[in-house]
Amino acid sequence: MSVRRTAPADWLLAGAMATALAGVPAVFWPALYDDFTLPKQALLAASGGLTAAAVLWGGWRRTMPGWLQGVLGGWLAVVVAAAAAGLDWRGSVFGYYQYRQGIVTQFACAGLFAGGWALAASGRWRVFGAGFAGLAAAFAYTAVQAAGKDPFDWWIDTSDRAIGTIGNANELAAFAVISMGLVAFVPARRFAAGAAATWAAALFIVLEAESRSGLAAVLVFFVLVPVARWIAGEPGRPLLRAAPVIGLALGAVTVASLAAGGLEGTAARVSGQATRAETGGSTRLALWEGTLHVIAARPVLGTGPDGLHLGFPRWRPAHLGGAYEEYDLVAQSSHNSVLDTAANTGLVGLALLVALVGGCAAASIRAVRRARGRPGPDWPYAWAAMAAYGALTLLNPISLAAHALFFAMLGAMGAAAMARPVQPRPGSWGLLAGMPAAAAGVVIAIALPTADLRAQAGWDAFAGGEFSRAAERYQAAARINPFERDYARRETVALVAAASVDPGRLPDAERALRQFDRRFGFEAGDAFNLAAVLVAMGRPAEEVLPVVQRAVALNPHGVATAWYAGQLIQAVHDGGVLVFDDTDRWTYIVPLPSIAPEGP
Repeated sequence: MSVRRTAPADWLLAGAMATALAGVPAVFWPALYDDFTLPKQALLAASGGLTAAAVLWGGWRRTMPGWLQGVLGGWLAVVVAAAAAGLDWRGSVFGYYQYRQGIVTQFACAGLFAGGWALAASGRWRVFGAGFAGLAAAFAYTAVQAAGKDPFDWWIDTSDRAIGTIGNANELAAFAVISMGLVAFVPARRFAAGAAATWAAALFIVLEAESRSGLAAVLVFFVLVPVARWIAGEPGRPLLRAAPVIGLALGAVTVASLAAGGLEGTAARVSGQATRAETGGSTRLALWEGTLHVIAARPVLGTGPDGLHLGFPRWRPAHLGGAYEEYDLVAQSSHNSVLDTAANTGLVGLALLVALVGGCAAASIRAVRRARGRPGPDWPYAWAAMAAYGALTLLNPISLAAHALFFAMLGAMGAAAMARPVQPRPGSWGLLAGMPAAAAGVVIAIALPTADLRAQAGWDAFAGGEFSRAAERYQAAARINPFERDYARRETVALVAAASVDPGRLPDAERALRQFDRRFGFEAGDAFNLAAVLVAMGRPAEEVLPVVQRAVALNPHGVATAWYAGQLIQAVHDGGVLVFDDTDRWTYIVPLPSIAPEGP
């Protein structure tokens, strides 16, 4: 079913969706503290909110089957309930720093799902062409990095391993993989050129990212394409006719990557010339094992959106392998989307998300098989790309840009199969219902980078040893965004460091830590910091020891947990001083030596 019309709501829908598809993959801002993920979340929030408003205003909700509305609404309700019942509801609003899979992101993805649905129901397939602009931006910057001409100084050598416009090599590869499905929207007469350019750009990105899992996902895609076309009952002749052009394009970018060094690096990583932890996959296995324990501890609603990093150290088993043998790696993701979803929103959230994706996929397969030869997108290419991307998310964290495109394609795929044959009518009630979403998205898009600029000033001040100024900058960032856990935590860290230089700041550090605990809740490191401050202030053992015990309970199997708890307990009895370590940039208590009693 396709309803063509022109109304203000439809223009808003097309503009918001085009902004999301082209802008989210491309945007980054080096001046920010969170330079890649935060600007993407900001733009995703704005475009998702405006898209949701356009869908409600345009009446496109009426074209969606009731059961699907129930599943989508139920999933969003579980996301909110999981946050409310989770370990840190405030932090779940935007999510964990540099990952940002909080409530805002989930609602924005749902908005893009609805937007993709409305575009498909109205037959506006050309808007998906904006996705090619996003891929082109990622490809262009990856090529700049591969040539060693990156104008920005990142934390890694991007000429050795590209991070593109996404900010992470494996997540860059994930975006390239899902972008391969955009070929579904290429007109048949331009298929050869469109497929050659799209798939060649994706392959080049993956090779320069030196992502083994990304390369495997590309191979999975090419294996699944003929399988998907066979399932759809569509002929393979168009693909065979385009094969020479596609082959030449893939060969050309492979040679280009070889010249730039990316292919050589990818081959080295595939053959096993990587770090010990990566080679054996032991860190991933440790993350999976620990996450399963988190799910077992909170099976219904999980730890809350992006709450895994809080639950993992509490419930992980002892003797994890990989990186956990040497230090306490922050488990922002289990590197498995199924485990992440179950850990963050519980088995209920996982079941509803599976129902949403599976229901749309099954309906699309049935509809395509029934309607062979009809005009419209060539969905088997999208099926193959979405399946390959899904397989990739079983090994890597979810990326905002890739997931946004996935949900937009999922909504369009579902609508092409299930949209109800009713005439949507724009209405004032829909406009009123959508205005809060649009306003919230725009406000978030402005507030996030505004706060983050102040956080970056705090980071610079801390690096320069200006701890009090750093605390002020982080506090200013937290005033603008009171839901960002990382800003509030870093303010406490800066104040504890300031107290190591000026003991007069100890009361300020204690006050900030206790406020942080009330608002967000402690991790083990926060509780240890409070215990250290209390020791430095000369507080009695009955006040300090419960805080130490709480810190141990929050990370009982940490590499240094038992040792540092012992240091604090000794300092409670013998006294201690705060010391700032310039190398590791953390503040800790050093017990004073015991004074032996004098003889008679």
